[in-house]
Amino acid sequence: MISETDVMQIIVYAGNAKSLAMNAIKEAKKGEIINAKKMLEESKANLKIAHQQHTTILQNFANNPEESATMFLTHAQDHMMAAITATDFTKEFIDLHEEMQELRNLIKKSA
Repeated sequence: MISETDVMQIIVYAGNAKSLAMNAIKEAKKGEIINAKKMLEESKANLKIAHQQHTTILQNFANNPEESATMFLTHAQDHMMAAITATDFTKEFIDLHEEMQELRNLIKKSA
């Protein structure tokens, strides 16, 4: 039986992952690239926990076909997918801000 606590774990860790990813983008925008990368890694760690919990629930469904899905579980999966997307985009934004910072430094040196 899938409990609300099991489902809530997905929401909590996915929410943490998304928040960390968004804060990492803010850090990168300020030029704090090292901090941003650390936050991204922490985001990925939280996302991994959410994904592991999701996998456990899916295995439960596979082993218990009579188990019914709930709107709460659908909501949790939505949170996880949003966190995955945010984390993927965060990597790109950090790379972009890092490159822009390097270009600014080159311009300053040549001026």
